[in-house]
Amino acid sequence: KFQGSHIPTPLSDRSVAPGRIAMSLHACFERHKELAKNHEDSAQMWLEDSAAVLKQRSRSTGALGADAAPVASKALRCALSQQRLAVREHREAARLRPRDVETQKRLQGARQSLRALQSALETPKPKPLRRFLAHYNLSIRYWDLGKPKQAIAEAERACDELRAANFATGCAEHNLEVMTQVHAHFRSEEKRLLDACQQYPSAVGPGYELGILYFDKRMLVRAEEQLKAARDRARSACSLQLIGLDRRRQQRSEAAGPKGWPVWLTSMEEPRSMRMAELLEDIGDDLDFLAGVRLHWCAEEEAGKVEDLQDVGIIDGERRQLLPCLRKRYSQECQECDQWWSELSRCTSVSLHIGAPPPQRRPSSGRLVSAGQRSAPGLLR
Repeated sequence: KFQGSHIPTPLSDRSVAPGRIAMSLHACFERHKELAKNHEDSAQMWLEDSAAVLKQRSRSTGALGADAAPVASKALRCALSQQRLAVREHREAARLRPRDVETQKRLQGARQSLRALQSALETPKPKPLRRFLAHYNLSIRYWDLGKPKQAIAEAERACDELRAANFATGCAEHNLEVMTQVHAHFRSEEKRLLDACQQYPSAVGPGYELGILYFDKRMLVRAEEQLKAARDRARSACSLQLIGLDRRRQQRSEAAGPKGWPVWLTSMEEPRSMRMAELLEDIGDDLDFLAGVRLHWCAEEEAGKVEDLQDVGIIDGERRQLLPCLRKRYSQECQECDQWWSELSRCTSVSLHIGAPPPQRRPSSGRLVSAGQRSAPGLLR
């Protein structure tokens, strides 16, 4: 049945000349070396073309033309692809003869050239300065909450982050100067009012003056809290006065009898309650004005955000922004701050996820602004 059919000989029984295998390996090795040289020559030609394009456009226009950059970039990408092929051929040659020193050197040189081309085509990534952003905003939030020591410490850290990145400190240095000067100027007066509030907890005057002082320091959140506490004390005092007046009126009416003349309070008692009512109205006006100032300087309104976080003024969106400089809360001449902010937003070497500062409309003047004039003249000049 199987007569005349060809049965293949097993590979182990085949006789192959040893010189034939050696010649095949040598031919492959030389072929890989030749292809690698061809790819390297092609990559060098593309590099020369790219340099010639850039040199010609710079001579003709005096500056790099808008259409020269894409052409040069395309030539670099072609050189990169040819260099990758050269590295592959050198690697195959080194695999065939791993102990050949010259082949290993050529492979290392080709890899270095490939890394150089890759670095030339890669765009520089901006340095992230999120730590500076966090320290900067946190210093202003601490200041609004009435925590000067923590605010000054965060402002110093923000300056350190900018110096480490070789960037101008700008508004970070401004915040540190304002916090240091204002805290030193109002320290004794603040201590006196705090002692008075602690000694007379139900007194309205010291609490109201302390709220005005916090506004003079531009601690907006702390000032609002203190004014609300003073308003509550004023309401309690006004209610007690009204109850006392009504009680005395009733007592005098009972003493005069049903046929007596109507009982009127003395002229010394009625103005006292009127003064307390006027004080309540003034505190209400101050709180309304302060709410508008907070919305302008330190608060944000975002749909879906927890109300507690809005009150603190925490900015945690995807597009983080720098809070306005504290110097802007005292003076309208802030060209230096605006220039620093614009340079920071346009800088391509840093990444802050910020944009150019939008035109801000300063809040209208109110009663608290006149109260803030009690600060020493020239304090922030």
